[in-house]
Formats: sequence, structure tokens, C-alpha cells
Amino acid sequence: MPEMTNRRMDVLGISVLIISCLGLSSAAGVILGDLQQNLAANGSVVLSPLNSSDAFNVSINLSQSTVNNCPSLAKAESMSQMEMLTRLTAGCRYDKMVPPAVYNADGEQVPMDIYARFYIYVMKNLDSSDLQFTVQGLLQLRYLDPRLAFSSYLPNRRQPIMGEADLKKLLWVPHIFLTNEEVSTVLGTSAKDELTTIYPNGTVLTSTRLQAALYCWMDFQKFPFDEQKCTTILESWMYNTSLVQLHWETNNPVSFDKQLQLTEYNLIGSLYNESIRVSNGSYMTHGSLEGNYSIISFTVLLTREVGYYVIDYFLPSVMIVTISWVSFWLQADQTPARTTLGCTTLLSFITLSLSQENNLMKVSYVTMSEVWFLVCTIFIFGSLVEFAFVNTIWRRNNDLQLKKRTTKYIVKSTFVPHLKKHRRHGYKRTDSTMSTMSTTSMDKSNTVITIETPIIIGGSLSREDSAISLDEQDETSTSSSADSSKEKPAQTFATMTPKEVSLWIDRKMRFVFPLAFIVFNALFWTLVYCL
Repeated sequence: MPEMTNRRMDVLGISVLIISCLGLSSAAGVILGDLQQNLAANGSVVLSPLNSSDAFNVSINLSQSTVNNCPSLAKAESMSQMEMLTRLTAGCRYDKMVPPAVYNADGEQVPMDIYARFYIYVMKNLDSSDLQFTVQGLLQLRYLDPRLAFSSYLPNRRQPIMGEADLKKLLWVPHIFLTNEEVSTVLGTSAKDELTTIYPNGTVLTSTRLQAALYCWMDFQKFPFDEQKCTTILESWMYNTSLVQLHWETNNPVSFDKQLQLTEYNLIGSLYNESIRVSNGSYMTHGSLEGNYSIISFTVLLTREVGYYVIDYFLPSVMIVTISWVSFWLQADQTPARTTLGCTTLLSFITLSLSQENNLMKVSYVTMSEVWFLVCTIFIFGSLVEFAFVNTIWRRNNDLQLKKRTTKYIVKSTFVPHLKKHRRHGYKRTDSTMSTMSTTSMDKSNTVITIETPIIIGGSLSREDSAISLDEQDETSTSSSADSSKEKPAQTFATMTPKEVSLWIDRKMRFVFPLAFIVFNALFWTLVYCL
């Protein structure tokens, strides 16, 4: 019995020893906590042979445990995809509030590169009045996040991990916004059209189908023969160039759907660019954040289809201007016909122009369509002014005295009429062909005598009424006989009636107006297509 009791006491001591050892191991675990390691111990008691003293061999095994209870990825092959992603993005391994750190060959941290690609399905509502257009497309962003690499856990897997919004919520994704947007939204019916793909090496590809109404600062100086450049700008919102840099993909950075069609414009190509925007106190684009921010942009080159405007505006306006010239073939005394024709063509052209200008935004500069409108209005209004002028001449009572029947003298005499002179002395006129005037003695009172003298000019015969005042006093007779000894040089005169002048002006305008309009068209279309 005493021997058995001693043995029990020895076992109890061994137990205390084991417990103390475990305590030391736990203490060691506390001390090694700075190294983020815990030690676990298990032991066994082995009895010594019978011929030996009452002694026991104690063995203690120490093993390393997991950090802060972080889930293990040792058996990732047997896990489901969701379970593996949950463990891969656990807080002990992955912080989705912090962008991934990228290092170069020298171990220095460098900015993370994000590559973008934009595929455009639809472009519509290129509204000239609102300076906007709507684009619908697929935006893809590609970057490398080494924290998400799972090739070491699943060495035999080659397929990427794909998911929608739920997967995207587990990851850090770059915040990219459209700088010139008015409104944008992510498309989708039952759920948002977002797709996230993680490749074994940690490459992340996010695809988002979106629709955005963007501002386009259009230039209408050559409207409707204008070419527009509408730009879409993508910019990093939170991280500056020291952390994130945006780039376009090398192959097909911007592409368009083959069935894309525009109603008013023709798509001729696109340009893409990479730049940096400076945000500071004077040019604040990122709230209270200052710095240099990476920008990528692409510009769509558009040219307006002019077929609609040529058929519905320019050709009708040419016809209206031409119709206004019909008044030149009507006599100047046909006031109702010429007035109605001129006013009708002017009002018709103004109505036609207003229907086209209503679709254009009110701009401060002069457009090509306004130049066309002003010149055509001047031509139509000019035909009305011409009618008023010839009608005034038609109603004159006095003939025009001309040295020669040429354009120079007709125009000069028309605008500056020659006033007839009434002389108290004898008046003698000689024509190149025949001019005979005789003075007859009358009573001593002054008498006005009208003498019709035939004058032959250019093979045609016209008559001129001449009024001559004669003074029958002796002094007048003496002066007349004295003047008769001095012969005056011969002068050439011709006359045109007001009706002849009016018809002459109308005949000239039948050629002047069309010729001037042709010259204007030559200059106008040269400016449109050559400059």
C-alpha cells in the first residue's frame, strides 16, 4: 500500500509537471504574440522499465496555430468557389479600402496601372439645342491585385472566378467617373449589368454596361455643313497619379458596334488620349482633394448629313429667290402684281428659314445658314426696292435729256435729273443732223412759243418740247442780232421718256440679279467645302 501510494503521488507530480509545462507553453504563446504565433502543446507519459527507479518520461509536442483565427486555405481544392473567395478576401488577408500595392524590380512602390476599353453600342440624341448626346456602351477596367492571386492555392485551376455585384462588393475596385456627364446609370433589368472576373494570377477585369448623357461643346459656325467632335472623359476620383494611373488598352481601346447608325450625322472615326488634370485651389475638380489626377478620353468625330438641308432648305430658297425675279418681266405700272409677288416670296422665305433655325441653339456668332438667309433676303428685298424705283420713274412727267444713250448717262440722268432752264434771252440749239429754230417778232409783251423740233438719234425719231421766252423789246432784238454773229459750238442731245427708262432698268436687272446670285453661290460653296 505505501508503495502504491507513492506511485500515485508520483503520477500526481507528473500531472502537475505537465500542467506547469502547458502553462509555460501558453506563456510562451503570449510572449510570442508580437510575432503573431501561438503554440499548442500535447504530451504523453511513458513508464520506465521495472528494474529502474520510479521515474517517468514526459514528451511535449509544440505546433503553430493560425493567426488570429484567420481561416485557412490549405485545402482550397475541396472548398466551394464562394467559400474560397470568402476566405481569400477575409479581413485578416485583404483590406478592400486600400488599393493594391505594386512594386518594381528594385522593391520601390509604383503607381498601379488601370487599363480601360470602351465598346459603344448606341449613340443617339445628338441635340443641337441642348449640346448633349447619349452614349450606351460597355466599359471594361483591367488591373492587377496580387492579394487576389489564387494560383498557389489552386494550382490545377486555369479558369477565372466570375461573379456579379456580390463578388464586386468583396473587392477593392477603382472609382472612375465621367467628367462631362449630365446623368448616367448602370443598365440592367432584374439586376445591374456588372461582371467581375478574377484570374489565377490576380488580374481583375470589371465590365459594366452603362448609359450616359454627356455634354458636347459643339461648334455651329459652318452649320449645317459642320463637323462635331464629342468627347467622353474618364477620370480617377479618389486616388491621384502617385497611386493610380489610367491607360487605354493597346488593342482596340474604343470600338463601335457594326450596326451603329446615326440619323443626322455620319461617324467618320474616333481619337483617344491620356492626360493629367491638376486639381488645386483655383481649379477644384475633386472636392477638397488637391493633386494630379489621371485622365483618359476618347473623341468621336461626326460630320452632319446635308442631304436633308439641301433638299428641304437650300433648293427651295433658290427657287423662291428666282421667282422674285419674275417681276422684272412685268411693266412698272403693274403695281398689284409686282407688289404681291415680292411680298409673297419674302414671307415664304422667312417662314422657310424659321423652320430650320428653330432646331439650332441660339449662338452669339454668325453661322453659314444665317449668311445664306441674309443674302437671299437681300436679293428678294432688292427686287421689291427695284420695283419701287422704276415705278417712281414711270410716273415722271419730264423726259430725260442725255448727251448719249449709254448706261453712264442714263444712270447719271436718272439719279440726278436735269432741270430745264428758262432763259429770257434768245436761245439757239443746233443738232448734228438738223435743228432749225426761228425767232418771230411779236408784240412788245413777253410771249411763250412752243416749237417742236425733229431730232434724229441713232436712226429713231423723237420729239422734244422746248419752251422759249422771247422779249420783243428793242434791246432784246439788238442783243439777239449781236449774238447771231457769234456761232456757238454744236452740241449732241438725246431724250428718253420715263417709260423707256423704266423698261431699260428692268431689262438690265434681268441679268444683274442672276449674275450676282451666281457669284454669291460660288463664294458661299467655296467657303463651305474648301475652308
